[in-house]
Parts: sequence; structure tokens; C-alpha cells
Amino acid sequence: MNDDETKARLQREAQRLFAQHGFRGASVREITGAAQANLGAITYHFGSKDALYGTVVETVFARLAERVEAAAAGPAPGPERLRAVVGAIFAFFRETPEAPRLVLHQVMVGEGIPPFAQPYLRRNLAAIAQMVREGRARGEFRAADPTLVAFTIISQSIWFALVGREIVGVLGGLPGAGDVADRVERHVVDVVTRFLEES
Repeated sequence: MNDDETKARLQREAQRLFAQHGFRGASVREITGAAQANLGAITYHFGSKDALYGTVVETVFARLAERVEAAAAGPAPGPERLRAVVGAIFAFFRETPEAPRLVLHQVMVGEGIPPFAQPYLRRNLAAIAQMVREGRARGEFRAADPTLVAFTIISQSIWFALVGREIVGVLGGLPGAGDVADRVERHVVDVVTRFLEES
């Protein structure tokens, strides 16, 4: 295994273990063991466990920010862009379901949102808020606080990413349970769009 492969494996296994156990709960020994690397590999490739955590969080949340910014930008009407943003967030969390847990472990123990994630979360909020402002300027949306709209979209998406499996389990066997993730995504779009389009 060459250096690049080792570094990639460390990052991949660290992402999984940080999501499962939090920063403090995932030990260097556990991460290097899962990556089949020696104990000094984290120091060699990243400098420290803290720097590895930062790399993992930044890599994950940069991808989300890029998707949200791409979906929120462009000349399409506001409601179309809104659907694209919600779709991009839900798709991202389907592909990277551990993403919210990477930061929420820290929040739950009172340490707040890790500084590594904050710039990317601000980018998400700013992109969605700007989309709402532009929709208001074009008369597509009513006056509403763009930042709170952004918080609503992101919080609903994160909540479902965290508890989606449990919700599916609770609804299992009920008539019309279907693909719950698709239904929740459509519901978030519908609720926010109706709110923004009310006169």
C-alpha cells in the first residue's frame, strides 16, 4: 500500500469512526487499525488526530456546500431552484449518511459546531438565503427572513438524515409508506414553497 492509498484509507476509516464515536471516542489505535496502517501513520500523513478530523469534516462539508451553491445559483425561477437545493441536500445525505453525526457528536457534548465545519455551513446558509432574496426581488416569493428559510431547509434535511431509518421502521407496513425519503423531500419543498408563495 503506497502513501496515497494509506492516507485515503485513514481518511475513509476516520470518517466512519468519527461519525460513530465522535472525535474523542474514536482512538488513533482504532482508526489506524481499521485502515491497516501503523500507529504513526496519522501523525505522518496529517500531523495529528485533530488535523485528521479537520480534514475529514472539511472534505465532507465542502462537497455539500458546492452542491448547494450550484443548485441555488442560476437563472431558473425561485421555486425550481428551491426544489434543486432540497434535492441536492437530500441526495448528499443519502450518499453520505454519516455527515451530520461528524459534527453533532461535538454539539451534543457541549463543544459546539466544530470550527472546521462552520465556513461550509455558512456557505450553505448564504447560498440559500441569496436564492430567497432573488426570488423576492423577482416577485416569486413573499417577504420572509431568508436566513430562517435557509435554516428550515437545512435543519429538516439534517433531521431526516439522522432519523430517517428509524422513521422508515416506524412507518414500515403502513399503507402508502413507500419511499419515505422521497416523500419527506417533496414535503419539505412543498411546505417551504407554499410558505414563500403565500401572499
